[in-house]
Amino acid sequence: MSSGFKRKKKKDEADLDITPMIDVVFLLLIFFMVTSTMQGTPDRDIPPTVTGDNANADGFLEIIVLAPKSSASEGEVKLGEKIVSIDQLKAELIQKASEGELKVMIYGEREVQSGFMGEVEQVIGEASTDTDTEITMNFAVKDLK
Repeated sequence: MSSGFKRKKKKDEADLDITPMIDVVFLLLIFFMVTSTMQGTPDRDIPPTVTGDNANADGFLEIIVLAPKSSASEGEVKLGEKIVSIDQLKAELIQKASEGELKVMIYGEREVQSGFMGEVEQVIGEASTDTDTEITMNFAVKDLK
């Protein structure tokens, strides 16, 4: 039994061909890759100090961390006027901290690697723990003349 009504067929939806759009995107991508220059961020140089001394450094024990003289060697630590090893630095700090609270001013040359500076910090922390005396650390840059 047919009721006489014909069903309308939906019009076929238009297919969207995105191939040309993909081609254009790839062409733009290639164009920008070829015409752009890859540059990293430039190294920033810390400006030199004006005076090279800190007026607030009175009463501080000065530790100067020197840069290595060659790429194969480690940096050196200067305590007062003498060059000391890391172990000697720890012994000296323990001795001075046993007398009471100790304030330390750590100066570092520009070329000192952060890993070596970290070792010096660690030794100071260990000396503070071994003596149960607080060792206050301050950092500064000193132009050695």
